[in-house]
Amino acid sequence: MVTMIATVVQAWGTQVLVTDNANGQEVLVNTNNSTSNLAAGDQVRIVFNGVMTASLPPQISAQSICVLRVY
Repeated sequence: MVTMIATVVQAWGTQVLVTDNANGQEVLVNTNNSTSNLAAGDQVRIVFNGVMTASLPPQISAQSICVLRVY
């Protein structure tokens, strides 16, 4: 498993657009759960299997998303 620390840009349905804090890259995160508890600016920890698509923006499938800080 791989862990990403990121900042939420936008969340809707079961998807979240984030900016990876390590390299500034935007990533589209797919999850099986609702993202209604996430808001722009939230810091999140995302656990995923390490597979990232070659699309723009790249996409990952999250095992879990945990809010680290709420503003």
